[in-house]
Amino acid sequence: MTAFRRVRAVMRKEWKVLRRDRFYLVLAVVMPAVTLMLMGYGITYDVKNLPLGVVDLDGSAESRRFVDAFTTSGYFRLAVQALRPTDLDQAMVAGRIRVAIAIPSGFSRALHQGRPAEAQILLDGSFPTRAEIARGYVTMIVAQYNRDRLAGQARRRPAGAAIAPPGVEVISRVWFNPTLESKYFLIPGLLMLSLFFWAPALVSLSVTREKETGAILNIQTVPLARWEYVAGKLIPYAGITFAAYWLLVLATVAMFRVPVKGSLAVLTLGALLYVTATTSVGLLISMLVRTQVAALLASSVLVFAVGLFYSGWMEPVSTLEPVGRALSRLLPTATFGELSRGVILKGLGLPAYARALLLLALYAGVYVALSILAFRKRRR
Repeated sequence: MTAFRRVRAVMRKEWKVLRRDRFYLVLAVVMPAVTLMLMGYGITYDVKNLPLGVVDLDGSAESRRFVDAFTTSGYFRLAVQALRPTDLDQAMVAGRIRVAIAIPSGFSRALHQGRPAEAQILLDGSFPTRAEIARGYVTMIVAQYNRDRLAGQARRRPAGAAIAPPGVEVISRVWFNPTLESKYFLIPGLLMLSLFFWAPALVSLSVTREKETGAILNIQTVPLARWEYVAGKLIPYAGITFAAYWLLVLATVAMFRVPVKGSLAVLTLGALLYVTATTSVGLLISMLVRTQVAALLASSVLVFAVGLFYSGWMEPVSTLEPVGRALSRLLPTATFGELSRGVILKGLGLPAYARALLLLALYAGVYVALSILAFRKRRR
């Protein structure tokens, strides 16, 4: 029997096991897409309709226009109209508002006299990320209010009257995600995580199940090389995860409306190498533990510890501490996350990510080799 036929025999056996439990097979294909949808719809960094509290001690048309600039922006909604500043404090403590604006008396008089007018804006810092985003919106709204007011003054100025020289106007543009919608940041990262969540667990449970039932002992009695057994186990589960990748791409484009701007071929090749590497990680785990419980615990810790915190999904790898950056390079998650964001958001292709593809191929080769070596060690 040739090596190819022996590998095919192991694969056929694995497919028979999977076909006996159709529900398990369906879950293996569908669960990555379900993970993408649950996390894609459930997690967002967009800040909209934040409850706003206002106390307007000036009561002028100018102060009302200032408040309207916030309430008509779509980022804030008026939840509390207070009479005293202490009422805003109580509303903030109670959690009824997340942003407060206190406008003192004399606000409009200062503006009409050409003096700076002050207004106090308070932000709930219980959620720092949201508070930082809200502060950016506040800065943007105030700047737009000032521009609109100066433009109105210029229109009302008599012909020939001197106009104050304009200040420095900074025109900024955001590349790759002009609207700053969080889905364009989250979905490419969730593509990476969804493929990593399930592949190691699936294959590690398969091998440890054979250890618990004693079926692994049959391998000792047949002329089957170590690499043939590893390949026969690896290919079916890598194939299942790769099929799930296409569902993820479909959900990304059709449901979340996030287009793939770059080369789909490069993304697909990267995904193929990535699922091979992640499946090999699960195979390596199964070679080192004896029970399904241990395999599930090991793969879960690996996924949540390294996959979530050291993959570049929550924050760029470059901002991590040296130890964190070293941990991020133990697995292919950060490399594929960088590739998926580059292809989907930036429209890049092979020239930009040839190195990333080589790294993914290296990860796959190293983890396959380690699985073979670990299986050989376990056999002795």
